[in-house]
Amino acid sequence: MKEGTASYTARSVAARRLSYDRVAAPYGDPAADDALSRDVAAGMAPRPTPMHEYIRARTAFFDHAVVDAIARDITQVVIGGAGYDGRALRYARPGVRWFEVDHPATQADKRERLSRLGLDVAHIRFIPADFTADPVAGPLRGAGLDPARPALFLFEGVAVYLEAAVTERVLAGFRAVTTDAGLLAISISVGAATSQARARFRERVAEMGEPARTTLSFGQASDLLAAAGWEVTQPSERQRSAGLLLARAATAGRRERTSVTPAGGSGRPPATAAPDTERTRLTPGPPAASPAGRAAASPPASPPPADLPLSALLSQALVAFTIEADNEAEYRIAHRTTSHGLAPGAARGAPWLTSLLMWANCLRFLPDAGITVGELRDRARTGTNLDGMRRWRYVTYTPDPGPGKRPGPAAIITPTPSGIAARDIWQQVTADVEAHWRRRLGGGPFDALRSALTGLVGQLDPALPDCLPILGPGLVSGRDLRPAADPRSPGTLAPPPFRAAGLPLWALLSRPLLAFALQYEREPGPSLAISADILRVLTEAGVPVKEIPARGGVSKESVAIALGTLSKSGLVTEGPDPGGSRFRYARLTRSGALARDEYPVLAADIEADWRVRFGDDTITVLRQALEPLAAGDPAPLLAGLAPHPGNWRAHAKPLQVLPHYPMTLHRGGYPDGS
Repeated sequence: MKEGTASYTARSVAARRLSYDRVAAPYGDPAADDALSRDVAAGMAPRPTPMHEYIRARTAFFDHAVVDAIARDITQVVIGGAGYDGRALRYARPGVRWFEVDHPATQADKRERLSRLGLDVAHIRFIPADFTADPVAGPLRGAGLDPARPALFLFEGVAVYLEAAVTERVLAGFRAVTTDAGLLAISISVGAATSQARARFRERVAEMGEPARTTLSFGQASDLLAAAGWEVTQPSERQRSAGLLLARAATAGRRERTSVTPAGGSGRPPATAAPDTERTRLTPGPPAASPAGRAAASPPASPPPADLPLSALLSQALVAFTIEADNEAEYRIAHRTTSHGLAPGAARGAPWLTSLLMWANCLRFLPDAGITVGELRDRARTGTNLDGMRRWRYVTYTPDPGPGKRPGPAAIITPTPSGIAARDIWQQVTADVEAHWRRRLGGGPFDALRSALTGLVGQLDPALPDCLPILGPGLVSGRDLRPAADPRSPGTLAPPPFRAAGLPLWALLSRPLLAFALQYEREPGPSLAISADILRVLTEAGVPVKEIPARGGVSKESVAIALGTLSKSGLVTEGPDPGGSRFRYARLTRSGALARDEYPVLAADIEADWRVRFGDDTITVLRQALEPLAAGDPAPLLAGLAPHPGNWRAHAKPLQVLPHYPMTLHRGGYPDGS
């Protein structure tokens, strides 16, 4: 920029944003943001060029980053190169502090406009800085940024105007003043643009005194961020091509030093960032990128939510909730795992890591003094992995049936001290995650979702369990269900009246999904789990077996079980790659292709039947509440799936798609079958 003048490009962006639909939030002052933009844009009328559409997408990307971070209880937002950005006004929320770092000339002009317009900026700290010469970490601390709490950092439309070495130094300064739960949203100028378009852009901004200096490939950008202490999360192809990246603060042990020479730039000296180990209470960020050396297969494009079966919409919501709760419980409960040993703070003999399902079908029903196994079955109305719960050190049995043997219905099942602790923590975790969903989705959409689910669940069989059962042989859902105890039996107390409105969100999602599966499985053929997650992604030409987990959103263990069942039924054959690689392929037989094609037809028939049985409005309202959760790029359901950095999922391949039916297996009930 020319010394002593406000940034022209920053004014242009403000003018363009006046014509965009912005991400809504149940707080803040959008009118104040618009007033600032109108004041800035006076006399400017940007043309509807390709740049206009790019700025529209970029604006939505950063809006979502802010709203999602605030929903995760991040209360510090730093805008680097703020220009005339009005998000601190639009998304102002009590308790959230904003820090704007920008060139003194632009910032002085902005502050004069804010004062003249009479806009409230008490929650904003303004930090003048020239990124090419001034540090950022010290001034941020001096302005009141708390390094012991996580922060979201925005770096929108800035990196292109800086040398790569300067960008790395600034981002390292950001990393130095946040915790391991800190988040970064950044836009980069990608090298995919045509040389002519790139040349015109460079010429235009150079004439304004704001020359473009750095163009990076996705790999170069990832390396630059890694060198500054940030890990890029897995972007969609659209985000990657547009250079819109989300990153999380890398822990000290995972940072890598990499030299990058960007197009139009030079190598840069190393930068450092101080580590911090504090984490937020609830899981931050979108799903993390795969660890190095674990390239995940690219799944086929997901159909629009309106084209998904009702069961798939219910499944994706339930799986997203469950993974979020599993991640949070893993962080809070002392435990052990195969690959990582004891979790921090866990003593030798800590229980095995397990999932929401094992709390939902077992632990939550156990008083400290224990109950009989038969009474547990009556309360849960579905079975649990009795041997596993003992082996994982959550329960004991009296009398002890011996290793590998199931206790009888009269045996007393008693929670261990670790089981009692896990039981109580899980109760709080599920309540916290439900509250998190309400904040992230907004009170209106969340209440509409609960109301729609309650309207359907209130018409279903009240004897259904609150949770999905562990899948039986053939991955069927109905094998291990038990109806509620008959109130007419001698000595049996009458059950309390069933109230759907009192159920937690995970149960409101589970009950209709199970009812759908039970109706689906009345027909001959593969189970809903196999049809929705495995058959759906297979072809007659064949699919590499190693790609099926990523395509279906499930684990390789559940794929192996499903393929075994399908092979025995003559629906699938497995064989070598016709191209000669060492990987095996799974191919649908003629009967398998027919079974695959029957899945959407049967699912549609069930949904049509439900519209007759439960009311057309009931199903329409439910779909209207569920479809927006699966829409967008990324979809709102993906916003809470990132594990804490120390969790086992942080070292595993991230889910790229959510399954169309949960694969709840005996190994602990994880909904993707892991």
